Amino acid sequence: MKLGRVAVLVVCLFAGMVRAQAAPAQEQASPSPKAKQRKTAVPNVPRPAPEFLWASVNGKVKRLKDVQGQPVVLIFATDPNQKEFKKQVKNITKLYKALAERKALFFVAFTRETGVITGSDVPFVVLPDPGSAADAYRVGDFGIAVIGPDGNLDYATDRIIPGIKIINVMDNSYAIQSQERRE
Repeated sequence: MKLGRVAVLVVCLFAGMVRAQAAPAQEQASPSPKAKQRKTAVPNVPRPAPEFLWASVNGKVKRLKDVQGQPVVLIFATDPNQKEFKKQVKNITKLYKALAERKALFFVAFTRETGVITGSDVPFVVLPDPGSAADAYRVGDFGIAVIGPDGNLDYATDRIIPGIKIINVMDNSYAIQSQERRE
């Protein structure tokens, strides 16, 4: 009885392996339209960054998707005098030239009190509705997000990070990694 069950199990496994090996051969011989579409389709962004809005210099309302193609650094802080915010701005300022070469855009969402950012030449755009942005990104009193040129949320943390970490995330974004995989 035991030998019979083992024989049936072996036969089923063998049949499954034969079917699995035959399936790719059939698909290769005449790929379906859906299979062709899957091969040529660009991979979707795995973690799309939540949208946020701001007003441009000329007063036009802009969205995150309007700057697709450029990396974005988004900082959340309670106010411009928050200790963590000042340290993060200092880290970004040290490497601003390298970040500007990557065409990075800088945004800040002050969740409690807005104000002037001092001690930095980094051109920050202050979001007009910081509460909804903080809710969308699920941020507390402090946080930073790096959004890739493809709109993917490549990195998010509630800790101060060195400027070189931001550069490394930009240089190894999801879009760049998926392009390298295709080559």
